[in-house]
Amino acid sequence: MRFMIACAAAALLSTALPADTARAAQASSTATAPSERQLELTRRYLNLLMTDQFEGVIHQMLGAEMANDEQMQTLPEADRRFILSLTAELTADMVPQMIAEMVPVYAGVFTEEELVALVAFYDTPLGRSIAEKSVQVMPAADRAVMALVPQMMEKMAMRMCQHYSCTPAELEQLRQDMREGAEVDQGARRK
Repeated sequence: MRFMIACAAAALLSTALPADTARAAQASSTATAPSERQLELTRRYLNLLMTDQFEGVIHQMLGAEMANDEQMQTLPEADRRFILSLTAELTADMVPQMIAEMVPVYAGVFTEEELVALVAFYDTPLGRSIAEKSVQVMPAADRAVMALVPQMMEKMAMRMCQHYSCTPAELEQLRQDMREGAEVDQGARRK
């Protein structure tokens, strides 16, 4: 019974971790209210980070996600292109709203001195170049990290089964539950 409870917890963890991490970061960042100066500096910093290439990168990342989505593959090519273009456009249109939501989070973490330094750096040609390259590398970095998830899940399943002395059938069920949890999480990220 302990094994099944632990398995259920592991499956939930695999789907809830990103949301819980974001909530924890937000909770810790709202402990002290940032000053108006911190908020303004944060807006400037985030605006400097959101380069003109951001929309293109979003389009590329969404295209990769759609290429792996079985339901999207059943649609005619023209429909896939339309949905990809529309999703990228609407996501890019949300950048000002995303920045507005991120400002209090970043401002609550960085000091005014740190924000002054960040703005000063990213407002230089070198800083802008680094910001652009950071955006360009996002799709490949995302793929690199996501490629490791199955390996981590396999190790987790094996260690849990060692700890709880599960049967081969329970190990296989745990693996299946974790794969399904990861698929649900991937689907939620796509939406």
